[in-house]
Amino acid sequence: MQLIAVNSPETWRLFHKVPHIVYRNDPNWIAPLQGDVQNVFNPDENKAFVHGESAQWVLLDDQNQPAGRIAAFIDHDRNNTQPYPLGGIGFFECIDRAAFAEALFRKAESWLREKGAKAVDAPINFGERDKFWGLLVNGFDPPLFQENYHPAYYQAFFEQLGYQPFEQILTLKGKSEEMDLSRLKSISDRIRSKGTDIRVESYKPEKLDQYARDFCEVYNASFSHFEHFKPIEPVQIVKLMNQVKAVIDPGIICVAYYEGHPAAFCALFPDINFLLKPAKGRLNWRTIPFFFLRRAMAKTFNAKGIGFGVHPEYQSKGVFPFIIEFLASSDNMKKYPYMYLTTIRAHNAEILGLYRRLNVKVDRVHIAYRKPLEPGIPIEPFPFIDIDS
Repeated sequence: MQLIAVNSPETWRLFHKVPHIVYRNDPNWIAPLQGDVQNVFNPDENKAFVHGESAQWVLLDDQNQPAGRIAAFIDHDRNNTQPYPLGGIGFFECIDRAAFAEALFRKAESWLREKGAKAVDAPINFGERDKFWGLLVNGFDPPLFQENYHPAYYQAFFEQLGYQPFEQILTLKGKSEEMDLSRLKSISDRIRSKGTDIRVESYKPEKLDQYARDFCEVYNASFSHFEHFKPIEPVQIVKLMNQVKAVIDPGIICVAYYEGHPAAFCALFPDINFLLKPAKGRLNWRTIPFFFLRRAMAKTFNAKGIGFGVHPEYQSKGVFPFIIEFLASSDNMKKYPYMYLTTIRAHNAEILGLYRRLNVKVDRVHIAYRKPLEPGIPIEPFPFIDIDS
């Protein structure tokens, strides 16, 4: 076997080819869009490169065929807020050969040590946590858009190589018509009867700049205490919304205001991954027309939560029931028979408690692992929960 650096169009083709080999007999796998993956490693698209760097490799077997891949990255600016320098490993794929997996991880870990990392998180994204994060360990159903999907044997690879379960990532799913909304409805009615000024405004493209500012105000206040947090700026939201304007539904995106101040946000998108399966990871002049045709013919979608947060100053003010009331419109209940709520960490007890009021269940579980790269580095995992609890 040999490891080759990914730094040319030819080697990127090999990088993208690996998962098609790994999952060729798995009917549930849906190839992520190659452009989405490669943009993670494009300095023009990923702001993590302002103070960060990455490297990617492909493993070739003895027949010179691609059999594995891996990426390593480090954000030196973000590490200024960490107790010790952290590196990241992601986009790992490998056939069921432990020796191949070990060679890939050793290569990535060696590179990270050279860059000053004292520990490594894996498998994660180089950038924000809303996509390509965590190892799938439970719920091997067809993946949602930009959600990691893995074969079951990967878990042994990670743990045999010294990676320790560090953070449990939950995706909760509910059947829209079975969600228990009565209690929340009574709360919102009671708050409304007192004359409290809470309003929920759906996303309007013509007010994108204001929406972006309000979204960022809530997001940055809500998540600043979490590890890996990095503030987002309105320009990032404007760029994102313009990129996805062809698929978003304003009826499931909103900002809540308390006495005129941004207090909470909720963003769900129609999940389009099932429409992308025939594209096999490539959107081009051949596959794009068929994608839009399938989208036009689809009568219902699953709704996928992209983001949800409540500003700390308004977490006890009752804005959550108003957001759920907005999402639970009769049109949404028909259009989205199933809703996948925004992915949350198991240790985020407050949001998990809010979600559980809705009669939703944990549908799939991802785990982010951490490994020390030198002796004496303490690893203190976040609390995990029983997935049946």
